Amino acid sequence: MTVIDLSEQLDDICRRYPEYWRSGEAQRELQALWGGADCNDCGVFERDETIRIPLDGQKSWYGELRIAVAPNGWHAVSTSYWYGQGGGGSSPSVWNRTAYTTRDEAVAAGINELITKFESVRGCKGYAPSNQSATAERMIETLKAYLSQSRQLSLF
Repeated sequence: MTVIDLSEQLDDICRRYPEYWRSGEAQRELQALWGGADCNDCGVFERDETIRIPLDGQKSWYGELRIAVAPNGWHAVSTSYWYGQGGGGSSPSVWNRTAYTTRDEAVAAGINELITKFESVRGCKGYAPSNQSATAERMIETLKAYLSQSRQLSLF
């Protein structure tokens, strides 16, 4: 997997602009870094693709990948996840610290991030329903199956 780590560039921009989160100049530099990417005033890309991976029989359990392709060919990915007691997520933006050279790499990274999120859900104690751990395990297996399917080569 070819991962492009943008942490150094982002950290530099954050140091140079004391209020980087609302600086138009900072955002323009980030847009240039991503090849002149179009985005909203918060730096969020227009998504090119959303992949939703549901858990059979559980309408409130799913993971989503949101993938955007910048003009320079880099792929940004973000994730959202939902389960019976909560969830969370984000959208791909010029503030992403990581870019990928191909869609497949972005998908694999996003799936692995979702697996990590659901592993946390699996281990959650306290107010969690008694079946949450088992359902989270099923979701993890669903994500792993999706990942292995996306890596299989087509003969056609």
